[in-house]
Amino acid sequence: MRALVAYYSRTGNNEKLVNELQAKLACDIEKIVDTANRKGIWGYLNGGRQAYMKRMSKIEPVHKDPSNYDLVILAYPLWSSRMPPAIRSYIFENKSKFNRVAFMSVSVSGEGNKNTIPDFETAVGKKPSAILMLKEADLRPSGYEKRLQEFSESLLRLIQS
Repeated sequence: MRALVAYYSRTGNNEKLVNELQAKLACDIEKIVDTANRKGIWGYLNGGRQAYMKRMSKIEPVHKDPSNYDLVILAYPLWSSRMPPAIRSYIFENKSKFNRVAFMSVSVSGEGNKNTIPDFETAVGKKPSAILMLKEADLRPSGYEKRLQEFSESLLRLIQS
């Protein structure tokens, strides 16, 4: 079974986690690139407003076809307790190609954002096989490794089944 981690990361926190997960799973990764400028305070505020309004944004073409994978792990931050426009666009463009999905997120509220899962399930059209939600504060040394290990082990069981 093959797995793909498709991710969006504005600040690099989710990218850091994706790289660690990729090393554990030996899976492929696809970086989702938003063509909108999300840098600085105005990029942050505009992105949060668009996320809150459930808007999509133009993303660069992706290189990996999700239909070639048994599992797609979506990794993302949450903005205004919503999915960022770039992730919403990726899901909209590819949801018919997803076999199984898992969700992984680093955001300010971490587990406090569990209420966002139904929106992702609706957008994707599937229930996730696994979920990992971390706070940005958890990224300090020994703040997340055990949870990442448990998440990666659950994904490995899925991949190997």
